[in-house]
Amino acid sequence: MDFGSLLQIAGEGLLGAGRQVLQIALIVIPLMVAMQFLEELKVLEKVSRRLEKAVSVIGISGAGALPLLVGLTLGLAYGAGMIIKYGKEGKLSQREMVLIITFLSLNHSLFEDVVLFVAVGAQGTVLQVIRMVVAVVLTATLARFLKSGCEVQESA
Repeated sequence: MDFGSLLQIAGEGLLGAGRQVLQIALIVIPLMVAMQFLEELKVLEKVSRRLEKAVSVIGISGAGALPLLVGLTLGLAYGAGMIIKYGKEGKLSQREMVLIITFLSLNHSLFEDVVLFVAVGAQGTVLQVIRMVVAVVLTATLARFLKSGCEVQESA
């Protein structure tokens, strides 16, 4: 393989990477702008309040509902971005961030992942129900053992 071939391969790789970055930017930038508008209009606060009871089962406050919902629907990358943002703004405690990350590690990208598994022959509904149940049970169990500072509580 000569130097020209290596340059061509490197160029194609850089071009492909550039396209991927552009595609991500075309999704993330409008999403972040929309999120900022929704936050300014207090829509996100209303959504968080409506979901507060549902997420309290796994030890998460209403403020944590939105990053959890984003991670569930859009995937880990977007959910992680929201978790980091909310953590830096002081909207989430360290404990809540651990619980959200735990939940999303077990169950994220409701649509994308399920479609991929269905494409290889899995039962989508069964798969998603199992993922949701496991995520809820394990996260709720972890929530019982975590103190607010994220130390594990000692059993009596």
